[in-house]
Amino acid sequence: MAEQHTAWQQAIEQALAAIAPAWPLDSLVASSPYWGLRDQRFEQAADTLRQVADSPLHLSHSEYLAAWRRGEITTSALEAALTEAGWQQGATAWLDSAPGAVDLPPAPRLLAAFHCEAAGPLAAQSWSDVIIQQVSQYCAASFDRDQANWHLEYGGDLYAAWLAQMRHPYGLSASPTRREQIRLRAGQLPADAEAMLLAGLEQLQARPQWLTPWLQALLMRNNGWAAWCAYLGWQAGLQGRTDSNLRQLLAIQLAWECLLDDGARGPDSAWANWQGDWERLPHCRADARALIWQRAHELSLHAPLTRALCAADTADVATRPTLQAVFCIDVRSEPLRRALEESIADSRTYGFAGFFGLPLAYRLPGGTVSQPRLPVLLAPGWEVHAPAATTPTPTRRGWQAFQRSPLGGFALVESIGLGKLATLARRSKARSYPAALPQLDPWLTPQTAKTLPQDGLDLTQRVAIVAGLLPAMGLSGPLAPWVLLVGHASHVSNNPQAAALQCGACGGHGGHQHVRLLASWLNEPALRQRLAEQGHAIPADTVFLPALHLTHSDEILLLDGETLAAEVRGRLPGLQSALQAASALARHRRAEQVGLSSSADDAILLRQMRQKGDDWAETRPEWGLAGNALFIAAARARSKQLDLGGRAFLHEYDWRADADGSCLQSILAAPMVVAHWINMQYFASTVDPRRFGSGNKLLHNVVGGRIGVFEGNSGDLRIGLAWQSLHDGQRLRHAPLRLAACIDAPPDKLAAALLAQPIPRQLVENGWLHLYCIHGATPLRWHANGWQHD
Repeated sequence: MAEQHTAWQQAIEQALAAIAPAWPLDSLVASSPYWGLRDQRFEQAADTLRQVADSPLHLSHSEYLAAWRRGEITTSALEAALTEAGWQQGATAWLDSAPGAVDLPPAPRLLAAFHCEAAGPLAAQSWSDVIIQQVSQYCAASFDRDQANWHLEYGGDLYAAWLAQMRHPYGLSASPTRREQIRLRAGQLPADAEAMLLAGLEQLQARPQWLTPWLQALLMRNNGWAAWCAYLGWQAGLQGRTDSNLRQLLAIQLAWECLLDDGARGPDSAWANWQGDWERLPHCRADARALIWQRAHELSLHAPLTRALCAADTADVATRPTLQAVFCIDVRSEPLRRALEESIADSRTYGFAGFFGLPLAYRLPGGTVSQPRLPVLLAPGWEVHAPAATTPTPTRRGWQAFQRSPLGGFALVESIGLGKLATLARRSKARSYPAALPQLDPWLTPQTAKTLPQDGLDLTQRVAIVAGLLPAMGLSGPLAPWVLLVGHASHVSNNPQAAALQCGACGGHGGHQHVRLLASWLNEPALRQRLAEQGHAIPADTVFLPALHLTHSDEILLLDGETLAAEVRGRLPGLQSALQAASALARHRRAEQVGLSSSADDAILLRQMRQKGDDWAETRPEWGLAGNALFIAAARARSKQLDLGGRAFLHEYDWRADADGSCLQSILAAPMVVAHWINMQYFASTVDPRRFGSGNKLLHNVVGGRIGVFEGNSGDLRIGLAWQSLHDGQRLRHAPLRLAACIDAPPDKLAAALLAQPIPRQLVENGWLHLYCIHGATPLRWHANGWQHD
């Protein structure tokens, strides 16, 4: 028995580890829902997802055929994908042999699905629907910080509080007879989660060969809440703690299976049919043909691009530039960088993670809890405090909370009558954009300087940080008179998922805090003197300027201009005029993507793009990171002549300045992994919007003030992107392609860096992203046994 219990515990741990976290609305960053499967090869994970959730890792055959007919998938790429997969026939014969989808065996089901009896009195729900609804409503009440006081009676024990509720299941959607039966059976369940897990496995007698996928399937029945519990566990881990909520959620799901187990064990029983279903697990596989289409779609982009990157002229330009601008690596920066380089002679742009190497947590004015404003892979290094500011009155906060609640979404008009009708009508019309900067923080405007947040670091600490940051950003040569540090943010109205359009490297917030702090440090005479003593002299006429790229309108706003010396301020109008010209060029190139005319006067186009962000009824204010597919770590010269279409994360890297490869290791371990997370969230929300997308944003209702959204007023917690963020009503705007990471470094140097980083190596060798070396005349791709020519 002890040996069996050990095997059970291992299966439980494996199932729990397969669930990836999803972040709350106030710090909503892109995360990979497949993160817990990274130890499996991509094709193996496709089988696993098909088995446990009937979830695909690819688009439908019709989507791929349409892409092939549009020329987005080339015949040569399809030939290469077939060869890679070991198919002997050529592309033409392969297409003719079976042009459509193949019949696949059904995925195994959970025990609740074998109950033919309708759950509700009107026969409108299955028992699976009832379980999803009951668990979801219970979790929403338990994790809502404003309503969960009753939950504290059980010491925060999710399972114990659920069990107490099930012993009085008055609100359960079932017949009175069935409710009474469930009440009696709930009274016999173990009192704690650990005992429930063991008792449930004992009762249902799952076989070892399918125990782990079955437990994973139980968790994915309420996948959204499982992801939330995984997030709580992730946060606890960053603080050196453990969290048991995900384990207790598994106990709840297992308890439900036991509650619906009638005890019959005959050959025609529900239990026997359920066991037989899972015995057929090895026959349930992913669609191999669709995975070949998927790979061909990737190769159609990767092959010509990597060749072009290898062929680029990377000769150094030794002259002093007129302007340098460091942008976040976010894909929305790439078109604006290209426009800036074309508009301003002798200007150079660079890419760096948008938190600019400052791992800070930020405390809002009057706040009691600080917000991490750094990549979610990291823990904050220190905290900064914002200056005091006027905050909304409690009455206003309460009213806003009501509007965001599930009740507010469906019953708002009924609650307040026709008195609100005029207001709703006004807010449904796009308003003119305010002259001041959108209130990304309550005290920030571009016209008036405000006190910088207090960072609490002494001069020695600042010098140590800056000395490493400047070369890492590519600023190791002659510095220009103007050096812009450009964070980014987006302004949208009426969107609970607005944080997903902000800077992911800043924890789902705007990047203005980081650039303001860093620029203030770099303009400080005492810090410059220390840097000069260390051999990092900054020219006396170099001015570092914090700026903000508004991604919805492609504007570059200069911040803190009032703090500069008078003679420097006098030069700002000329710089602002040049930046406006670059912004106009980027806007006109992007206009048609957002349904606007590229031939419109720029003043009109700017107003229209601003209105998209300010319009209460706009469902697509911008496309965010849709289309992302590439990560390029190289000197800008490698990609400067290429139009990458806003699909690339561009990170500055010079292998010659990285003798020990430590910078390269950091790029692989942090920015590349973050880019992979973003890539996989868009991927998953596109290929399986039912499981990993958040549905129709018109129906979103906020859960627990910040936890996430329901689509409508019930169902599971929805994670991932809304359909409007991926689809324009006619066709997909995001092609789900695995990230191609293209690195300019000698092959042996890049291989050594990869082998020194276990997680990036795992992602590459298991096929979750593709790693290319673009250092030589032809590209190389990393396989498990080393570099190979594609």
